[in-house]
Amino acid sequence: MPDSHDPEKGRLERLREHFDRELERREKLQNLSREVVRLSARSIFALHRGEEGAAGELLEKARERLKEMLSLAREDPGLLAWGTVKAAQQEYCEAFLVRALLREGRLPEPEEAGVPYDCYLMALADASGELRRAVLDHLRRGELKPAEQFFRQMERIYEFLTEFDYPEAVLPGMKRKQDVVRGLVERTRGELTLSLKRG
Repeated sequence: MPDSHDPEKGRLERLREHFDRELERREKLQNLSREVVRLSARSIFALHRGEEGAAGELLEKARERLKEMLSLAREDPGLLAWGTVKAAQQEYCEAFLVRALLREGRLPEPEEAGVPYDCYLMALADASGELRRAVLDHLRRGELKPAEQFFRQMERIYEFLTEFDYPEAVLPGMKRKQDVVRGLVERTRGELTLSLKRG
């Protein structure tokens, strides 16, 4: 039976401690990521309800959790590319972009959102769905002018995204996102055209 000075036992303990820390870090990151995603989604819902103050507060909380998550991930830089971390960055960025698009009619730079470029582009594609929702909300209320303005933003986003024709290895998921946004734009154009004819 090995004694306490057995090098094999020391090696075993050292390696197990490493992986225990790794597991603990990943569990914390998953919890923080879920919180960022939840807060970001709630911020977008609040925006659509016209609750701008609540939307801003929720977005700020999401930003704080994201900052905490990234600080933890940097302890093992490989985790910065982990899907769980990327998902949180993308969801936060989507909420950030939607807020600027709906409130100010402008598209912020990636640096303003503070996320990697790939997360920014994916979030921008997803933001098109929220713009479509805004278009439909305005159409239901008979507000054609703002509906047209948000639709033009959707078109600009799609045109912008089509400039990124890169292989899957460089920009994973972009071609699928482009197809989704194209479908959203086409359906929204049809609905807007129909409303304009009626109006």
